[in-house]
Amino acid sequence: MDNAHGLLWEPQVLEVTEEFLRNKTKDQNPSYDDLTQGDDSVLAEAKRILGRCLPPSCKKGSETGLVIGYVQSGKTMSFETVISLARDNGFGLVIVFAGTKTNLREQSEDRLKKDLGIEEGENWHLFSNPTKGASSQISDKIGAWKRRPKIKRATLITVLKQINHLDNLCNLLKELPLEGVPVLIIDDESDQASLNTNAAKIRTNQVDEDTKSATYDRVCLIRGQFASHSFLQYTATPQANLLLAHADILNPSFAELVTPGPAYTGGKAFFRDNPALIKDIPATEVPNKDNVLDKSPKSLLSALRYFLLIAAQHSLTQTKGKDKNRSMMVHPAMQTASHKAYKTWLDRSFKALKGTILSNYTNSPAEIEKRFEVEYSSLKTTFPKILPLSSLLQEMIEEVLDDITIVEVNGTPDAEKKIDWKLSPYWIVVGGAKLDRGYTVEGLAITYMPRPLGNAAAADTLQQRARFFGYKKGYLGLCRVFVQADVKRAFSNYVEHEEFVRTALMEHRGRPLIEWRRDFVLSALMKPTRPNVIGLDTRKISVDGWIYPKALHRDSEAVSENKTLLNKVVTDWSSSFGSPTNCSSFPQFQRTNSTTTVIENVPLLNVLSDFLLTLKVKDTRDAELHSAILVSLAELLRLNSKASVDVFLMNGLESQYRTRENSRGYSREDFNAPINQYFSLSANTVNDKSYIFKDRITLQLRRFNLGIKAGDPSSANVFDVTWFSLHIPPKLKKELVIELRS
Repeated sequence: MDNAHGLLWEPQVLEVTEEFLRNKTKDQNPSYDDLTQGDDSVLAEAKRILGRCLPPSCKKGSETGLVIGYVQSGKTMSFETVISLARDNGFGLVIVFAGTKTNLREQSEDRLKKDLGIEEGENWHLFSNPTKGASSQISDKIGAWKRRPKIKRATLITVLKQINHLDNLCNLLKELPLEGVPVLIIDDESDQASLNTNAAKIRTNQVDEDTKSATYDRVCLIRGQFASHSFLQYTATPQANLLLAHADILNPSFAELVTPGPAYTGGKAFFRDNPALIKDIPATEVPNKDNVLDKSPKSLLSALRYFLLIAAQHSLTQTKGKDKNRSMMVHPAMQTASHKAYKTWLDRSFKALKGTILSNYTNSPAEIEKRFEVEYSSLKTTFPKILPLSSLLQEMIEEVLDDITIVEVNGTPDAEKKIDWKLSPYWIVVGGAKLDRGYTVEGLAITYMPRPLGNAAAADTLQQRARFFGYKKGYLGLCRVFVQADVKRAFSNYVEHEEFVRTALMEHRGRPLIEWRRDFVLSALMKPTRPNVIGLDTRKISVDGWIYPKALHRDSEAVSENKTLLNKVVTDWSSSFGSPTNCSSFPQFQRTNSTTTVIENVPLLNVLSDFLLTLKVKDTRDAELHSAILVSLAELLRLNSKASVDVFLMNGLESQYRTRENSRGYSREDFNAPINQYFSLSANTVNDKSYIFKDRITLQLRRFNLGIKAGDPSSANVFDVTWFSLHIPPKLKKELVIELRS
């Protein structure tokens, strides 16, 4: 048993897993060693995931785990490996909740059939969306599994997360001989549909604590059919799962991460490392009730030209038998009417452009080349190996233009229900929800997403639209993503948030998840998830502008330790980063007899490690704010290791008198130091709030004597209290969701 990773048991790799992994290397880039060697290999991670589930020998109990990957990063590969290991180690029944959309379930099921060798092998019996009528057949399979001593053909059930299918499964399970059968449940896209949408109402006492939403109720009923089972939640957007109430049956007890392979390209690759891949859709080119468009937007036409060039490049350079498709996705909105409008524009624009190329290229090649000049030059910059434009246009004429297929993918009668990617190498797909979470658009290179961010976009919802992430390193420079400016900013900020959560969970790996405090760094543009599923008590804290504690005087021991700390950091920083400079030497701070000094450019690392992390903060609300400050500054430091802070020593660190008395009748001993007493506000002077350098982080340090009578220093009964205030400039603003704990 690997106690370092929190394993309950150690799964063995036997013939089924071995066969699965070797089959996965036949038509794909990773080698067998890539999949099996190293602590973050697919196999090692799958063993850790299954090893944290209940062992097959366990007769009673349940375990819930959360498995987090990036969007399009290999989560399916991970749970296929876990399923194979489960079969090797004696699990007789595996159930996969395969999303909420039929096309996603079919995609997942087709892949399971192919990858697990279900149709030609002897390892599995597969049942798709079974009803109670299949109980006799499945009972026979489970009975045979129980009787056979060695060759045990396990049962695999896939089911859509829709109420009628879940009801059917629940009724079916009641008829099966499940005693003694180890069970594993995989919930794919687990943050969608499965969770209790009444959680927030329960938390705020608006409904009874046992109130359940429909799908959540069925998931609970299904789990209740088993004496012993483990439930694995797979997702790329775990915000909702991580904010469930601790008493929730779906609250995970552990979390594991899926590490993508080296060819993976996600948010960092697009929005941090290669900003040239992101193209702007002007607001004037997005149709709405106030902006009616009667023809294709210019940015859409540009996206189409990009795609034709990329398709031609692919046609000329494709390795036979591999990576057969290149695609363009248009994702305008949820409403199907918008899908039809964009498809109509694309049909007309493609037909016109195709006709122009075929009619004029032979006699006027320069004229046609000029139409593609902007897009080709852009691609040449990010993908220098691109073939000459003349070669690409010739390939369009001879091959590509006749192979382009444009389809809608949605719930309308005329739309494509299931794309057979083998029928055509080059697809343009237009749709909304069916092209969202979990769905793979093969060879996706061009994404055109005019869909707006909205006033309060949830971080997890936004990220699930990123179908353009995936294993694209070989042709990343040919990819383009067209979005509006606010969506680009939100995606860029999500990268920061996602890395913070993953890093925090990685550091917590192997320990119970209940011990991990949920502090999320978020852009002000987003909330973490839809509020109705949040079961934990949380508070949003803005790390922006002036931030200061209100009750550093409550604990005498803390007051004493903080006094010693302040003396030490001032001495150490003065020695290491320069003696304090009197602020009167700066024109913006000049006033008579100023005693305030400043130590400029103290490294943020030192401010965190020497002072903020060591400071004693005893008040509960101050502790929440202090946590937000630490998380936010730590993330800033991760992004910029050379970040620094200007440290102002207010009034030469002489103790200033402040009162805790208040006209509203608060307890004098408990009342906090209010803002109008914290900062000096004298008329015609440089006030305390003025002591900042624009666009730089400021830390003000000071001492207070606190009493109970306004204007009467003789009433002071707490002395030399260390206090600080922090100023975060607008460009570094963060909003955090902090878990409240008693």
